Amino acid sequence: MKQKSLLFTYSILTFSMLFWGASFVFTAALLPMLDPISIIFVRLVLSSVLLWATSLLFFRKQMVKKSLLKWIFLMAFFEPFIYFLGETFGLQRVSPVVISIIISTIPVFTAITMSIFFQAKLTAVNFVGIFISLLGVLCMIVNKDLTFSADMLGILLVFIAVFSTIGYNILLNKLSKNTHPVWIVTLQNTFGILFFLPLFLLLGESPNYENGQAIFSFLSIKETMWLYIILLAVFCSALAFVFYIFAARQIGIAKANVFSNLIPIITALISYFLMDEKFTPLKIAGIIIVILGLVLTQKKQKNL
Repeated sequence: MKQKSLLFTYSILTFSMLFWGASFVFTAALLPMLDPISIIFVRLVLSSVLLWATSLLFFRKQMVKKSLLKWIFLMAFFEPFIYFLGETFGLQRVSPVVISIIISTIPVFTAITMSIFFQAKLTAVNFVGIFISLLGVLCMIVNKDLTFSADMLGILLVFIAVFSTIGYNILLNKLSKNTHPVWIVTLQNTFGILFFLPLFLLLGESPNYENGQAIFSFLSIKETMWLYIILLAVFCSALAFVFYIFAARQIGIAKANVFSNLIPIITALISYFLMDEKFTPLKIAGIIIVILGLVLTQKKQKNL
């Protein structure tokens, strides 16, 4: 790959992780204003409208073959459906920084999965990295007296999101080489709307009634709320996925996943400035340990 092309690939991957790192903070800021299901549903609807307009205007000739729709449908079940449920409900119980640290272990579990099901070779250094990463996560969620500082149900929900991403990446590896990234994201978000629609109707926010008319909070004029939703829809549900899939086509999913190491750093910085996140020495040590472990996990791995 040419140097300029490689630089471009790494640049859009960095932006992808920047958007995803910020998404934890934006979602956490939205939760006091709107319920989790409504946040996800409205976010997907807005991003899908934008993506369909872009796909039909600029990428009509690269439309997805009908034979691949079933795989994108299954991919959408893993992400955005299962992933967003785990992440968003997890954010109700765990801080954005801790969640971003757990999400950054996705390359660890992806490496293990690939070694089991696809016979990808892991070195001794990789296994050491896996152990170190998990140790770092433990540092993030326990106190000095070894009691848990984070809500364990919240941690479990986030790990559900992590494992759903493994299924997503396996299917993405199958589809990304022959399908345009914009169409993949357009269809995965559209299918995601179908998955979330029943939950939105059953569990989404109940309307308030004014003058006999139903008014939902997400239809009201709240500048801050809509700012966060639009940021999530445009940058985190649309551009971040397009950038990630494009980069994965160029350098492989394993190498693209390495950039997940940036997510906790980005989330920590944004949380510090926007949400007054407190950093204990143990939490700082956990961040450093996880990132060190993730780097070791990726040593001398082959592209997927």
